[in-house]
Amino acid sequence: MRPVRKASTALMTGLALSQPLLLQAQTMVAPTFQGAVNDIRTIAVASGTLVAGLVGLVGLGRTAYKLSQGDSDSMTSLIFAIVGIVLGFLANTFIS
Repeated sequence: MRPVRKASTALMTGLALSQPLLLQAQTMVAPTFQGAVNDIRTIAVASGTLVAGLVGLVGLGRTAYKLSQGDSDSMTSLIFAIVGIVLGFLANTFIS
């Protein structure tokens, strides 16, 4: 049992001495990960804006078509378009 204790003590001592090196390696990598997080957040905001714009454009186009055809359901399409735009931009706000 004695050699196992010496080996584990040596291992613990080695880990304790190498800890500053491990922390230094993490510090050097952290800005890269933060840059990646910022890039992903920028992409999410841009795609959220694009989706909200497309939902609004399709909804408003549908409303215009229904109004031109005299359909009584045109105001429902307008409400759906407005709600889609508002929800898209709210989600966009929560991402950033």
